[in-house]
Amino acid sequence: MPNSEDVKALVARLLRGIASDNIVLTQSAWRGLLETGASAVPAVLAKLDSRQWEKAPVGPAAKYLGVLLAMLHELDEAAFKAEIDRLSRRRLNPLHRRTVELMAQRWGERPYGHLDCGVPVHISDEVADRERVFRELCKWSRTPGLAIATVTRIDVIRASPELSYLGLYRLHYGSIVLTRSGVDISRSERRVRDLLAKMTFFHEVGHHHHGHKEGGQIEEQEREAEAYARAMFRNSNPVANFFIQKVLGPPLRPYFRARQQKLRNNRRYSG
Repeated sequence: MPNSEDVKALVARLLRGIASDNIVLTQSAWRGLLETGASAVPAVLAKLDSRQWEKAPVGPAAKYLGVLLAMLHELDEAAFKAEIDRLSRRRLNPLHRRTVELMAQRWGERPYGHLDCGVPVHISDEVADRERVFRELCKWSRTPGLAIATVTRIDVIRASPELSYLGLYRLHYGSIVLTRSGVDISRSERRVRDLLAKMTFFHEVGHHHHGHKEGGQIEEQEREAEAYARAMFRNSNPVANFFIQKVLGPPLRPYFRARQQKLRNNRRYSG
C-alpha cells in the first residue's frame, strides 16, 4: 500500500496532468489513485481544503475543483457527500459554486452493475430497457482480445438530436460514454441500432487501446479505431460476422463515415 507521501504525489500528478493537458500523466495518476482506494481520501480532502475556491479561477485552476470532487466520489461516496455539504456552506466564487452544484447531482449515483472484469457501468434512468443494455455490454465485453479491463468507467446516456455522437472516449479519465434510445422501438429498428451500438462500443475501446489523444479529429486514428472495431466484431461472433459484413455492412458503411465526419466537424467548430 502506498504511503501518504506517495498518495500526495499521485494527487499532485493528477492536477499537473490536467494543467498541462497531458493525457498519459492524468490517466496514470487517476488509475493510481483508484488502485490506492479509500486510503487516498485524506490526500484528496487536503487539496480540497483550500481558500482558492473563493477566488476567480485562473488558467487550469478552473478544472481542479471538479476533478478533485470526481476523484473523491470514486473513492468514497460518504466522504464525497460530506465534502459537498461543507463546500456548499462555504463562500465560493460563482464559477466554483456552479461546479459544486453540478457535482452534487452525483449523490447516490451507483453503478448499474459491473462487467466481469470489474469495470463499473452507469446507465441513465432515461435510457429505455436498462437491463437489456447492461446485458449487451456484459456480452460484448467478453469478446476475446478486447482491451476493456483498463477502462475506468462506462456511462450510457439517452440519445438526443443535440448529441453529435453515438459514443465518446473521454481521454483524460480512460472512460467511455455511449448513447442509447430513451424510448421503445420496433424489433427491426432495434436490430440495426444494436449493431451500431456494438460497433460504436468496440470503436471507443479501440481509441482506448491505441491511446489516442485526439479521437474523432485525426483521420488516421479514426481508421485505427474502426479497424479495431471490425476485428473485435469478428472475434465476437465469427459466424454471424460473415453475413453482416456481406449483407448489412455495405449499406451501413456510409452512415459510419457520415457520423465520423459530423463528430470531427463538431469538435473542430467547438474549439
